[in-house]
Amino acid sequence: MKKLYILTPLLLIFLASCGTPESEVANQTQTASDEEEMNTAPVEEQEDTVTNEVGENPGYYQTVIPYQISPARGLTSSNMVSSYNIETFEKGLFDISKSVFSTDDHVFREGQVFTEEMVRGFLNRSYTSEEIDEMSEEEKADNNAFSNLGLNPSTEGETDPETIAEKAPLYLSHILEQNYMTQDEDRNLDFSGMTIGLAMNSEYYYQKEEYGETYTKALDEQEVREQGERMASEILERLRANEQYQDMTIVFGIFMQSGETDITPGHFLSTAIVEPGSDEISSFTEIQENYVLLPSSEAENISEEINSDYQNFNRKLESYFDSFTTSIGQGYFKDGNLENLSIEIPVEYTSRGEIIGLTQYVSELVQEHFRNTNVEISIKDKNKSYALITKNEDDDMDVHIYE
Repeated sequence: MKKLYILTPLLLIFLASCGTPESEVANQTQTASDEEEMNTAPVEEQEDTVTNEVGENPGYYQTVIPYQISPARGLTSSNMVSSYNIETFEKGLFDISKSVFSTDDHVFREGQVFTEEMVRGFLNRSYTSEEIDEMSEEEKADNNAFSNLGLNPSTEGETDPETIAEKAPLYLSHILEQNYMTQDEDRNLDFSGMTIGLAMNSEYYYQKEEYGETYTKALDEQEVREQGERMASEILERLRANEQYQDMTIVFGIFMQSGETDITPGHFLSTAIVEPGSDEISSFTEIQENYVLLPSSEAENISEEINSDYQNFNRKLESYFDSFTTSIGQGYFKDGNLENLSIEIPVEYTSRGEIIGLTQYVSELVQEHFRNTNVEISIKDKNKSYALITKNEDDDMDVHIYE
């Protein structure tokens, strides 16, 4: 079986030299003592196979086994705002990837190119030549200024927190890499493509003085998108500088997180596909999607009809069941259309008969108000789930009442 080659952290030095001023490249070369390892990084060899498919057409990727954990895996939970955002970011990247790397002939592997140190470096601020010149050797080492991997904007010497928040906030929060392999007739695996997700901030937090009050600066969505697309182009340039990635399809997804206090996740802003051999991103495709609470003014702005339907859904439940208060809905809208709806119905348990009746009635209301939409409804109290109702876009429904 063909062996897969996993890059070592020495790629960090190689990628760091791409897109940086010549003086910095010279410094990096000097720091590495002109060692030939800069161009001939050692590799690890490992035999690999893949998991079996589950079901006839599950729409999921088979996975490389033994399962390879990304070197930067631990950063996702610490860098991103909430579990809502993490889940939506990762799932959305899979959905974007499926349009390029078919699940029929591609196998998934966690990203192996970007190390933890590289991702941390990407999330730093960039430094101008002037800023680097003004640093002491100790400061350069502490700030990893020689490699200058940072993709977030430079403060350009500015020290006032309010001015920085206005002119140079931190946009990039995390980078997630997915690898896609192809398998030939002899079951040999080849690394054929990657998807790179850039998780961007929607808010920037800062303090005017140490240990003082924390302030929030809301970031403009269009500016966030432009910054993310600029960063994607820089990452592409660094990758293409290595011959191993010159003839590989690379996909980018720009995701904007929701805020710290939001209970709905963020959404993707744009995506781009870079064909093998191309050194530039010719264009980004804008993604029109939103996760919103129902009912709400935000949902009403997207679809007045759907928001009104949800209000009627709640009113009918309130009229028939005393133990019901109000349901909480989260709708996923794409191009203005409601594609998925998740509803949680909180109840105070009184009797099994009421739970059965409520479940049956909710099933009728779902068919009445939310046709041609994927719906998942959970009936529960704080500690226990009593029923689960699911309906697909063809209006096929499955109802399960827990024993």
